Amino acid sequence: MREWLPLAPVACALFANAIAMSVPMPIGPFLVLFFGVTNDKRELGYTAGFFISSFMLGRMISSYPLGLASDIYGRRVVIQLGLVSCFVFSLVFGMAPTFGIAILSRFLMGAFNGIIGVSKAVVPELVPPSHRARAMSAITGMWGLGTIFGPALGGLLWIPGSPGTPSFWSSVVSAGIAMLALAAVALYMPDTRGRRAADAASAQEATQIPGRQPPVQIPGRQPPVREGEGYGIELVRDEG
Repeated sequence: MREWLPLAPVACALFANAIAMSVPMPIGPFLVLFFGVTNDKRELGYTAGFFISSFMLGRMISSYPLGLASDIYGRRVVIQLGLVSCFVFSLVFGMAPTFGIAILSRFLMGAFNGIIGVSKAVVPELVPPSHRARAMSAITGMWGLGTIFGPALGGLLWIPGSPGTPSFWSSVVSAGIAMLALAAVALYMPDTRGRRAADAASAQEATQIPGRQPPVQIPGRQPPVREGEGYGIELVRDEG
């Protein structure tokens, strides 16, 4: 059971991220009507799709930079950044005065959010090899669970007359869940930068054979490679 404890904050982060991403799914057309973008019912679905696609566009643009940042500064930092973006831009979305601000908040939430990719990368660093398959299934399941709760939250807490937009309270609850996940990651998720360096050094040492010296090469000549040879010092005679 202890092997799973470091993974719990990661699962919480994925759950919170999925909720923040999926809250607008059932209420998108109603938000389009609320903002007065169009009254044509044939265009509601098309226009409402921008709430999700803008989030994914931000993620697509920032996926590589955030992955690189997680290698340099650590997985935990990038996951925390993603949860902060879920908190801040969920509130901005719930209080957006215009359709453009709502779309921009969704885009920025995705642009600062690298939780999904980094969570998958951190599994081998937190969980022993014998548990990695189940660990990957667990974090994927938490994402799926979040995409169940997110749309349900968005629909249940659609309250006309709320401050900002009718999605204000669902956005507040989504932001609160992100803050709880942020606290869990800050308190309980270990920093894996040192572990990655140690694993890389161990892997390099494992490829070296004790007592073996590289063959001495004469400049301009490529020594032949023979099966079973290579131990000690090898000299190649120039027969030309």
